[in-house]
Amino acid sequence: MASRRFPPDVYSGTETVFQALYERARRHHEVRLVTGWVRGREHLPAEAVGVRLRGMSKPNQWLAMAKAIRSEVKRWRPDVVLSNNIEVPPTGCPTVCIIHDLNFGQASGRPVGARVERWSALARRQFYGLRIRALHRVVTVSEASRMALIDAGVAEARIVVIRNGVDTDRFSPGSGSSERETLNFAYPSRILPGKAQHLAIDALARLPRLHKRRAELHIVGAVADGVYLDQIRVQAYQQPVHFSLDVSDIVPHIQAADVIVFPSMMAEGFGFTAVEAMACGKPVIWSDQPAIREATGGIGFAVAPGDVTALRASMMTLMDDPELRRSTGAAGRLWVEQNHSWDGVWAQYERVLATSATPLR
Repeated sequence: MASRRFPPDVYSGTETVFQALYERARRHHEVRLVTGWVRGREHLPAEAVGVRLRGMSKPNQWLAMAKAIRSEVKRWRPDVVLSNNIEVPPTGCPTVCIIHDLNFGQASGRPVGARVERWSALARRQFYGLRIRALHRVVTVSEASRMALIDAGVAEARIVVIRNGVDTDRFSPGSGSSERETLNFAYPSRILPGKAQHLAIDALARLPRLHKRRAELHIVGAVADGVYLDQIRVQAYQQPVHFSLDVSDIVPHIQAADVIVFPSMMAEGFGFTAVEAMACGKPVIWSDQPAIREATGGIGFAVAPGDVTALRASMMTLMDDPELRRSTGAAGRLWVEQNHSWDGVWAQYERVLATSATPLR
């Protein structure tokens, strides 16, 4: 199993998915993990083959990872390689790659010129088309991402959809009371422009005075863009907004909230923020995108991406109706229990890996 980064060296939904798969794979199979690190080798599992990536450019990171992966494959001769990165090098071993989304960390609908947009789309299509040829299977996490891969030129026969799981023991309803006067909204996610924390702050700032007096917004997550963090700190000045940055465990912050907001402007491949919050029994206001709607089963409050007025209205609705908050949270928890079990997810991966050990004809 190969991944450029691994928790807790980095906090991101894609890496936490891979961590969960690794933990389940080790229970049933002999596994080797090759993973890079930036913060420190001590953040990786002791048994992992750690690759120092600190201070390297992306091309050099790819070369360092490629060298380590090839070396481990040559030394150990695995039956199959499962990679969390499309850049996995050809190794002569059957390889399955997980592709979570095609947003490249960018918000959708960016104001770029038509020529730049066409060039970007062409470059992505060519890149994915070339890389996929060396792979035996591609696993993606939603029908929305599957369609995006097909649009990028990936052969439909090579794509398998396996939706992500959620650790429902860890992400579970907390024991906190919702009887307090102040209602806590939280946005637990990486802090970068595409996640659009600024929209959540804007919606809070626009609440009517009586609502705003009993509302707080908690921005929680790893800082992926320091400049953007500075900008939203300025935006949040004299607003009831609190920041919890680079937290080691996001679960208590979700459990302490009354409502989760998720107005992401990125073309999400799954929408972990929404689903993990649902597992904690929280009502979620989420950006109405195909992958998020698919992952949540449509439970919660969908708002058009970028629509601050709709976000504000949904916040007010939930503030005014405690029973709606409770029933929506309970429905979300049930949905996750029935549709996002990690045991069921890993069983699907085992089938894909077993059939991929024999190359496609």
